Amino acid sequence: MDASQIRPDADSSPDAGHRRVDRANEVLDSPLDSVLIVGGLDPGGGAGLVRDVLTACALGARPLVVATAWTEQGTGVHRVEPRDAAELADSVRQQVAKRPAAVKIGMVPDAKRAAAVIEGLGSFAGPVVVDPVLASSRGGALFRGAAAELLPLLRRATLVTPNAAEAEALSGLPVTNAAEAAAAAWGLAARGVAAVLVKGGHLGRAAEPVTDTLLADDELHRLAHARVAGGDVRGTGCALATALAVHLGRGATPLAAAEAATEWLTRALAAAVDVGGERHLG
Repeated sequence: MDASQIRPDADSSPDAGHRRVDRANEVLDSPLDSVLIVGGLDPGGGAGLVRDVLTACALGARPLVVATAWTEQGTGVHRVEPRDAAELADSVRQQVAKRPAAVKIGMVPDAKRAAAVIEGLGSFAGPVVVDPVLASSRGGALFRGAAAELLPLLRRATLVTPNAAEAEALSGLPVTNAAEAAAAAWGLAARGVAAVLVKGGHLGRAAEPVTDTLLADDELHRLAHARVAGGDVRGTGCALATALAVHLGRGATPLAAAEAATEWLTRALAAAVDVGGERHLG
């Protein structure tokens, strides 16, 4: 990849960390009426709508909630019960009428429900964050269909937040390191996706920092942050996408939103707790 496509590292100066914290605090101190959260219900509460609501509340936002499906999950996905597509579209439409500052979309069970969400959004002009959930972190499909069937929903988004496996499935390119994550982001942009944050939590070694790859406004940013020890924690992708929606709804740029959301998530990971044999964000 041409080096000119990569933005110079904004974290290289001694004061960069302070500037990042200042930007995060500026965003957190801004008022937000509400954020609409659309996704699946995980009865364990570690991920999905419950985690999204907890995240929005932790950041001072008022959540509006629309369920796309009810799930049963234990060691894997046991059952997915999609909502009626017409009812889903109407539910999204009714909540959009309440004029949320932003929308976060998580798990949709299939292409028909994805189309229903698009229909419900209508002409909503605020930021939309899509976390393209394809499978549970504990194993088992949550999206029934080919990954490419999610592309119409991704094209409706302001920002899309795939992990490495999702970026690989959606772009058709291997994603095993930061360079490949960047190539996948450019590949998704070529398919009409406005901005992409490829999460790096599953890339690199345990002793290395996590490097996320953000492609926004035709600039590539690599955002490195400490990897928090303590084992796998459920719902991190859900929480990050919701935090991004909150910050974008407050007027942050994608880069500033990513920095602020990641800073908050790092603190929540450090405070993780055991719940029912799982690790949940604190």
